[in-house]
Amino acid sequence: MNISRSTRLLALAALLAGAALSTGCQHYYQSQALYQPPPAVAPLGAVSDPIWQSQEARAEASDFVVYQSEFGYQNAALNYYGMNHVTQIAARLRYCPDIPVTIEPSMMTPREDTDFQYPVHPNPELDLRRREVVVLALNEMGVPNADQRVLVAPAYSVPASAVEASRTYNQALSGAAQFGFGGAGFGGFGSSFGGGGFGFTGF
Repeated sequence: MNISRSTRLLALAALLAGAALSTGCQHYYQSQALYQPPPAVAPLGAVSDPIWQSQEARAEASDFVVYQSEFGYQNAALNYYGMNHVTQIAARLRYCPDIPVTIEPSMMTPREDTDFQYPVHPNPELDLRRREVVVLALNEMGVPNADQRVLVAPAYSVPASAVEASRTYNQALSGAAQFGFGGAGFGGFGSSFGGGGFGFTGF
């Protein structure tokens, strides 16, 4: 009786083990059929490099913006800094055939039909005259197709507001006084007004 019972128990255990093994194998093959390998890992820099390259291209284009501060007040003549800037632009244009020369629109014209006649208004006619001056200067420097490469458009960089400029000025003064560097605190101040790699300090 005990032998028969033991045999039945062993047979039952073997049956259960076989069923478990069969179920496990079935799940294994199902998981193999449904498994999808993860996508390949992108090479180092594949995501970030295009961002840096885009920023670099925009920074390069900012070098070719002639800012309104590089012209005489309310006229189309290039000042000392503007002439130097245009000269450098002419030297680089041959190596940058896809970058336009941009004339920043003037926003310093007073209007007689306003109450206070503040010099804060655009002047499209002045902008076109300034464009003609830059085109003429580039032509004289041997730049081909200068008329097709110069346009009037907003600058790529955003100028500092009055509040930001005042804060920068005060921080430069306090930093210079603290470290005893005299006027060294103004090293980068001109970029807010001159702009780009050809901006000037000592505005």
